[in-house]
Amino acid sequence: MIMRFYGVFIATLVGFVSLCFPAFAADMPKRVVTVGAPASEIVFALGAGETVVATDTTSTWPEKVKTLPKVGYMRNLAAEGIISLKPDHVIAVADSGPTPVLDDLQALGIPVTVLPSLATLENLPDAIMVAATALGREGQGQILAHQVKADIEALQHLAGGNKAGANRKEIVFLMSVGHGQPMSAGAHTTANEIIALIGGENPMAGYDGFKPVSPEIIAANGADYVMVTSSTLDQLGGLAGLQADPVLGLHKAVAAGHVLTVSASTILGFGPRSVGEIRDLAAQIHQYDAMQ
Repeated sequence: MIMRFYGVFIATLVGFVSLCFPAFAADMPKRVVTVGAPASEIVFALGAGETVVATDTTSTWPEKVKTLPKVGYMRNLAAEGIISLKPDHVIAVADSGPTPVLDDLQALGIPVTVLPSLATLENLPDAIMVAATALGREGQGQILAHQVKADIEALQHLAGGNKAGANRKEIVFLMSVGHGQPMSAGAHTTANEIIALIGGENPMAGYDGFKPVSPEIIAANGADYVMVTSSTLDQLGGLAGLQADPVLGLHKAVAAGHVLTVSASTILGFGPRSVGEIRDLAAQIHQYDAMQ
């Protein structure tokens, strides 16, 4: 009799769950547009990549996003293009816009979730949980955020040890921007935070944000290493192309081959892959130092 009772109870419970699960699943977005490379990386890292129907032009990872429709540059979006994709959610990084475009989408009943600023690595776990909640994937979010927190703590410990050491290296960030002047990164940028985390000093930290630098400034800069985006290196044809560049090639560290590379997506904002990239940069510097 007892066994029969438990059998009925379990069958009822299974039936209840099976009825409820589709309701829960129905609340999960099925057509998501991501804006900003870190937003795209977070959504895919949460296992929701199959829901993404379009991204912005800064999103280049994972490989699947390269085949998806693009809704424009993250700060120059058009509502019409996004609406035509019939999304049931938009997940965007901070500073996406223009703001009236995002407001128009919300007014039409398309939820827009804007993540906390990812210009600071410490905000990444919170951004993961905000995205996870929007996607109905809180469990996956907690696992990913916990792992990222542990990785950040390990990086901060490494940075603290590096800062305490002698002979800290100067590292300057330079980025090619088409046919215009190269850009360098000052304070309050992801590049500046990366340089600090790998134990370096940024000689351009006296100003805020990104700003153009002249060939004369590049030639006179005495930094031990130059950090560039991998897209800059690819655009110029690798290290040899960088060294042959009439402007970036003027830097003594470039001539010496002391070049560090980071993805353009991490420069745009920290994502789940960023911690691994920063670790690799620190290892690369140790490798260069060991060869000297």
